[in-house]
Formats: sequence, structure tokens, C-alpha cells
Amino acid sequence: MTLLRVELDADRDRARRFDARVRRGEPYPKERRLVIDEAWARGYTPTGKVTYRGIGQGQPPTLKFDVEVDVST
Repeated sequence: MTLLRVELDADRDRARRFDARVRRGEPYPKERRLVIDEAWARGYTPTGKVTYRGIGQGQPPTLKFDVEVDVST
């Protein structure tokens, strides 16, 4: 299993709201789809689940995700 890190841009308020929502256990289908689409765009085949990893501290903040990908092809 190989993990690919994907970071989605967000403003500070959106990042905080999203982080709180995920911590409450709510699903995030829109962001999951964006992460999978980004993996495909980078030339990888997503094979597993998307895992939220937290907020990046850059400017602007980012939402960090890991996705399992197949690198054998």
C-alpha cells in the first residue's frame, strides 16, 4: 500500500469548520471526490480509502488527506 498526500486549498474559517465537522464523525463526500480526482490527475490509481490528516499551516491553509494508490503500473 502506497499513500499519496493530497492537500486541498481552504481559507482559515473553512478549514476550521471542516476540521470540526470531521472530528464530529460527519462524512466528507465532496472532499473525498476531489482527493480521488487529484490522484487520477497525478497519474495514480486510487485503490483505498481517503483519510483526513489535518490542517496544513501554510498560507493559505490546506486540508491534508492521504489516499491509497496503486503504483505498480
